Amino acid sequence: MKSKTTSLIILRCSLAFIGFSWFAGCGKQLGSTGKIYDAEVVAEAAKLTAVKDPVQEEIYAFRLKTRPAYNTRRFNDLEAQASEIRTGKQKFGNGSWKISEFYDSLACRSDEPEGMWQLHDRIHKDWIVAKPNSITARLAYADFLTEYAWHARGSGFADTVTAEGSRLMMERLSEARKITDQARELPEKDPVLWRVVLRIALGQGWPKADYDALVDEATAFEPKFWNYDTSRAYSLLPRWHGKEGDWEAYAEEASKRPSGLGPEIYARIVIHLRGYHENIFRETKVSWPKTREGLDQIIKTCPASLDILNNAAMLATMAEDRDFAKACFARIGDVYLSNIWEGPEQMIHCRQWSETGKW
Repeated sequence: MKSKTTSLIILRCSLAFIGFSWFAGCGKQLGSTGKIYDAEVVAEAAKLTAVKDPVQEEIYAFRLKTRPAYNTRRFNDLEAQASEIRTGKQKFGNGSWKISEFYDSLACRSDEPEGMWQLHDRIHKDWIVAKPNSITARLAYADFLTEYAWHARGSGFADTVTAEGSRLMMERLSEARKITDQARELPEKDPVLWRVVLRIALGQGWPKADYDALVDEATAFEPKFWNYDTSRAYSLLPRWHGKEGDWEAYAEEASKRPSGLGPEIYARIVIHLRGYHENIFRETKVSWPKTREGLDQIIKTCPASLDILNNAAMLATMAEDRDFAKACFARIGDVYLSNIWEGPEQMIHCRQWSETGKW
């Protein structure tokens, strides 16, 4: 008879995210995350080289270059940079828009003390005073206030939010909405405006009709700015303002939008929401064939992105598509991304399954 300790270990082995015989035949060695793997898996995992996605490193360098101008209030430099990348609709090698990354580079870290958040607030106000007709200054401030609002709320479920946190959140979201309304009246337009308003809508709990009208307005302005659709799909999770099947139906609808990204947007939505499920293909109504078609499209247009390729390998494993998973792993090679996999052993475990069909 197995001891209680052994039974507990076996039980824990069964709780990984794939959801289908994930740890069948648990071995005798602990992996880097403390889970038990076959000795061969552990040995193969040790041969992997930990790397970073070259595209993400390029984005990080871009942010590091942008941030000093903000910290030192060099508003002319910020205005010139934003105008150039906005006008040219420039993108990074993973398909992300540089104008989105520009605003993200100005963010205040969530673990910063309140005094730092207040310093950011003053910088943004100084920017608007210096550039009263700038859409960049206003969107940067609205984006900050929206993040500041969610910071006040906290990241927990609704029953963990304090009365003061809720008050500050609504107050800051209201102010952010006023600023985006002002930005709408300016002659220059920026696709990030609707990205910010979509997040305001999520926090304020807009009615579906108003939310849908906002998405229609956004996608009419820039149909290939995929942050709109990932944001709207997220808002349709049951934890927010949707019910079962809503976000999957939205993904299908978005993929059929004229002048849009087609299957690519479907796959981007699935990638974006993957982390909210143990196995997204078992727990939702999302289509693997449609996701695979979109992943094929993204991989072809973004060949330098290791993040996308690793996400594709993981999703193919979840969908039990050995051929697609095997092809992805072959392209990945013996490198490992810690931001995608739970540990190098998990990646090897999936790769071996794609090659042998055995767990």
